[in-house]
Amino acid sequence: MLEGLLRAIVSGYLGAAGFGALLNAPKKGILWDAAIGSLGYTAYWLIFQLTGAELPAMFVAALLAAALGQVAARKLHMISTVFVTIAILPLVPGIGLYRAMSAMGQGDMTLGAKTAVQAMSLILMIVMGTGIGSALFSMRKPVDTKEEEL
Repeated sequence: MLEGLLRAIVSGYLGAAGFGALLNAPKKGILWDAAIGSLGYTAYWLIFQLTGAELPAMFVAALLAAALGQVAARKLHMISTVFVTIAILPLVPGIGLYRAMSAMGQGDMTLGAKTAVQAMSLILMIVMGTGIGSALFSMRKPVDTKEEEL
């Protein structure tokens, strides 16, 4: 389990850092992107290993990555898209989508459809987690507009 955990941490970090460099993220943000991506992917891996439930694991990981991305954006005075987008990219189930298209291309429509539904369900969890995680930080206290009396 420890080896798998270390693999999740490193692969999440390198994946997010690679996407950050590929997408020309600001240099001061790439290390933060990579750290947040690593935390998100590691959370996914841990929850999945402990519970065996992939959809909730993906939701929690995306929620965590989005929330941390919002925090990093505020701390570094940058737009949150830089952090949130790159942090969730290691979570995208690319191999599932590939396998679905491969099965369909080989004529196995049943396996292809089943695999596609699973991959799209994971993508839906990423969308929901990202949306809720980002929305939590967009709620602000209303500003008191009353003028103070002298």
